[in-house]
Amino acid sequence: MAVVLKIEEELRRHEVQTVLTRTKDTFVSLKDRASKANEVDAKIFVSIHCNSAANEGANGTEVYYSVGSTSGKLLARTIHSPLIRATGLSDRGVKSARFYVLRHTRMPATLVELAFISNPNEEELLRSEEFQARVAGAIAAGVMAYLAET
Repeated sequence: MAVVLKIEEELRRHEVQTVLTRTKDTFVSLKDRASKANEVDAKIFVSIHCNSAANEGANGTEVYYSVGSTSGKLLARTIHSPLIRATGLSDRGVKSARFYVLRHTRMPATLVELAFISNPNEEELLRSEEFQARVAGAIAAGVMAYLAET
């Protein structure tokens, strides 16, 4: 949530209108998240997450788009490049997936896995204000670059 609020702040500073599906650390269903994006007729949808795995050694950053979505793939790639530079973590790539929020939004959509919260080193990074600001700036830069291209 801290990263999302920093992204919102950065985008608003550049006069990019934002709508968040939540503003506090509360549960919002996947259906409600996609529905809200569709209701406000968002231009793009960006979902921010921390990855987790049973293996504590799992690490890195990855960005997803909906299977078959050319515009979603472009959005994911445009966010991925600055994000990988900002994290300094292993690049797990840009991948297609059938995640609910990617399939049920009508606009280009991407889901960002910043790092693995189950990895002690990456969990420590995720708690760092400096890391949060770096990745938020990178995601905002990717969003602005995508909006400028389309």
